[in-house]
Amino acid sequence: MKKTVSSLCIMLAIVLGFTTTAFAAFNFSSPNFTLSSGTIKFGSGVIVNTGKYRDDLTIKLYHGNKLISTKQITLNPQEWIYPGTGSTPEIILATGQPAGVYTYVLSGTGSWHVMASVTN
Repeated sequence: MKKTVSSLCIMLAIVLGFTTTAFAAFNFSSPNFTLSSGTIKFGSGVIVNTGKYRDDLTIKLYHGNKLISTKQITLNPQEWIYPGTGSTPEIILATGQPAGVYTYVLSGTGSWHVMASVTN
């Protein structure tokens, strides 16, 4: 009985160890910040897919608790973009928004390096 239980525990540990790496996820929630009214953009930095697979990064913009917009970026492994620098424009998240307190959430499969922010 003890041998069976320990074998099951070892097998479960192996399976769970595999699933956490196979389904790795990137998540980031910004602190609250205040913006003036108008167009809200994401960029002025770099976004890199640091994983081994083609993955999606989702940007969700909230005004208070209300979801304002969702944008998705898909990049190949080790591919990067520089929105808001050089010839690549910033990513437009929303237009015609009122002044107020906003937050954004980044989420995606795989591994990401994001050094960009929201501006207006």
